[in-house]
Amino acid sequence: MKSYFYKFLFLLFLGLVITIPLMVWMSNEDQSKSKPVSRVSQSNITNYEDDRIRFVPDNFFSVDFVGKSYGWVAGYYGTILKTIDGGENWTHISLPNTDLIRRIQFLNKNDGWLVTHRGKIMSSKDGGSTWKTRYSADNQINLRNIKFLDNSVGWAVGHEGTILHTNDGGETWTNQFLNNFTGRDLPRLNGLTVLSESKAMLAGEFGVIAETVDAGKTWTIISSPDIKATFTEIEQVGSSILAVGLNGIVAQVNSEKIDMSVFPEDGEPVRVELLNSDVNKHFFDIVTNKNGEGIVVGLANILTIKNGGALNKFKIDLPDRDYLYFMGATPISESKYVLVGAGGLAVTFDTTSAEIIGLVKW
Repeated sequence: MKSYFYKFLFLLFLGLVITIPLMVWMSNEDQSKSKPVSRVSQSNITNYEDDRIRFVPDNFFSVDFVGKSYGWVAGYYGTILKTIDGGENWTHISLPNTDLIRRIQFLNKNDGWLVTHRGKIMSSKDGGSTWKTRYSADNQINLRNIKFLDNSVGWAVGHEGTILHTNDGGETWTNQFLNNFTGRDLPRLNGLTVLSESKAMLAGEFGVIAETVDAGKTWTIISSPDIKATFTEIEQVGSSILAVGLNGIVAQVNSEKIDMSVFPEDGEPVRVELLNSDVNKHFFDIVTNKNGEGIVVGLANILTIKNGGALNKFKIDLPDRDYLYFMGATPISESKYVLVGAGGLAVTFDTTSAEIIGLVKW
């Protein structure tokens, strides 16, 4: 009798050993497929305490919208979420890899680009449903930003002074270099703005702000060596160029050299003027709307920028979020922006009322 009992226990144990891993594998297979992200309320959620609403368990680094309807959010582990109805519903898109996505940009509802922390440049021709690798760095250098002027001309930047340029829609990429950098270690280049086919500006570590006026044949550092800040992004705001970065730094780039009292010891004319943001926490992104106005986002603070450079500061507090930061932003109307960041957080910010009007949880 005991022998039958032991045989039964052995067969039961063997069945569990075989079945449980199979169930886990099947579960993982199902989770890897693209599927809608469930929504339980409207886009602008006012009931912050609703525990039925889930955060995506990954940080977001970038967001881009084309008009009010088409939008994409990207971040950790190759995460991309897409909406075609202004945020009412979101669909998860799977990349062929799990690289962290640093920046995503769409030129229209079909054509998009992204860069990853493992040196990949990828493009989509179908609104983000599928992605093709267009460049892959041999040493998997961390790429931080990508900006296209149109379907042909674009740049990407990253660690170790990496600058990549294309003028044929990403078919070929050319390495470019900072011409007058004299530091021991090449800077991490974080910020990028493309102004024309021949003119672009970048910003990064060691206070570096550089420009090209010849499509990248030469990149000239225009910031003073006395600036030691780390810049995270640079953007045209109306008639000005502003760079933002860690510890609340904001710098304005002037079209011509001006005398600066900030550097009285040498009295040399410079083109980069430090502005007082009245913030000592990190800024990560700066974006503008079609009217030339913009916002700066970062650790628990938002700056609004009027055309002409006037800065207004707002501190952001949200329920149940002890550590709040935004990594990316994009305009969706003249006064409204979508901001994304830590823990899958996304909000809509209205510059007219200077308040968050919706907390979006996926």
